[in-house]
Amino acid sequence: MAKSTTTPLEQTARLLDLVPFLLTHQGISLTDLAKHFNIDTEAMLDDLNTLWMCGLPGYTPLELIDLAFDSGYVTIRNAAPLAYIRTMTSSEIVALALGLDLLREDSLQLAPEQRDRIDALSKKLREQIGAHISIASSPTTTHRSVVTTSIARRVPINLTYYSTNSDEESTRTVTVYDFFRENDVEYFQGYCHTSKGMRTFRVDRIVSVALSDSAEVVSEATAEQSEIVRVGATVRSLDRASAEAFGLAFSDLRLGESVTLEAFSQEWLIRSIFAGAGSLEIEEPQEIRHLFRQSIDATMALYE
Repeated sequence: MAKSTTTPLEQTARLLDLVPFLLTHQGISLTDLAKHFNIDTEAMLDDLNTLWMCGLPGYTPLELIDLAFDSGYVTIRNAAPLAYIRTMTSSEIVALALGLDLLREDSLQLAPEQRDRIDALSKKLREQIGAHISIASSPTTTHRSVVTTSIARRVPINLTYYSTNSDEESTRTVTVYDFFRENDVEYFQGYCHTSKGMRTFRVDRIVSVALSDSAEVVSEATAEQSEIVRVGATVRSLDRASAEAFGLAFSDLRLGESVTLEAFSQEWLIRSIFAGAGSLEIEEPQEIRHLFRQSIDATMALYE
């Protein structure tokens, strides 16, 4: 006799099996589908309505699974993207790791091999985010714990950091001052002894970090002195994103106007002007203008 009710764990397992099964059994009748999974048609309709709301992040009709079952026959049309490999953010990895913990602790009927698989996956996830996580507003990871310790002890850190500006990893010695959050992303600010200036770092882009043996002390005067990159530019078109990137008042900008752009990173400055698609033209200094031209040539070469 087909089951009329199932546990949430059973339904989740069945939903994961439904997609590949439907891909190879297009047009199967609702009755036969329910019989195959040993549930009644009402429970299967509940599964299909749940599956109909699943998909990739974005969750618009373009990303959701396209199911048809109103006629009594079930077809699935766009589940292939679910097989694509995608990266996860640190918050998604934390959520998955905590979910595995709850699954292992609350499910007494798990077979030993299922527990082993959960433990193996949990270990892989914690290699990415650190061994110590908990349900809290500011999850404490291994990396964040080291940075917190450096602030408390007033010692620098040796930091390997991935920068999206240069698309590469760099090794730095940083004296950290404090954490702050912006748009649900956590950052910390500190004096970078390598760049000799104040810098801001995202916690989730730390590759590795350790307390430094260096005894370097940063005076307040030194900390206030950062190597600011300044360029003179001409406004060629009105682009709000470019204006906001450089802290310019968009409503006050005029075509042909000369403006001064400032940044702590030469790479970031060049990339931000590049992103403006010609809205700003560098006039001086000539070395920055030359580097910008090289960046354009290198990009164009990729299309040859």
